[in-house]
Amino acid sequence: MASQDDEFTMLFQDFYPSLCRFLECLLGGRAPLAQDLAQESFLQLHRTAWGTLPPGEARFWLYRVARNLAINEFRKTNTRYRLFDRVVEAMRPAARNPEQEYETRERKQLVLEMLQTLPEDQRAALLLREQEQLSYREIGEVLNISESKVKVDIFRARAALRERWSKKVKVAGASVS
Repeated sequence: MASQDDEFTMLFQDFYPSLCRFLECLLGGRAPLAQDLAQESFLQLHRTAWGTLPPGEARFWLYRVARNLAINEFRKTNTRYRLFDRVVEAMRPAARNPEQEYETRERKQLVLEMLQTLPEDQRAALLLREQEQLSYREIGEVLNISESKVKVDIFRARAALRERWSKKVKVAGASVS
């Protein structure tokens, strides 16, 4: 039977990369800070909750703590957050020439700017759903909210992004004509 240290090592190896991705997106691409906060989350788990959590709950505990650490970081530095390059990557086709690459960069910047305008709770819920592919129940556990609130937040985030996207596309199309 594996010791608690072996179990913790396996948990770290399984979830550290995805926790770093989650934090990096919440922090607007600040990878070194994301790695620091992910490590701090694991340290807090080991110091305070390891061995007391029911099996399978450590993942949710880690995401909740990591999110809280990121929020604390925002408050300390008074910076605006930016989110997730992966959404941009999913929305754009592979660029084949310099013109397409330029357009892709502009589109990516536009999406990041639109994501910044979402309230933090909607961004976090959308990020956990789209990037980490957590279920609504799992997102609710991570964010400590009801499953119905998760559904509402994700719906509102998507609706707001769709609306802002269509307005930007109309404005861009009108300026080209």
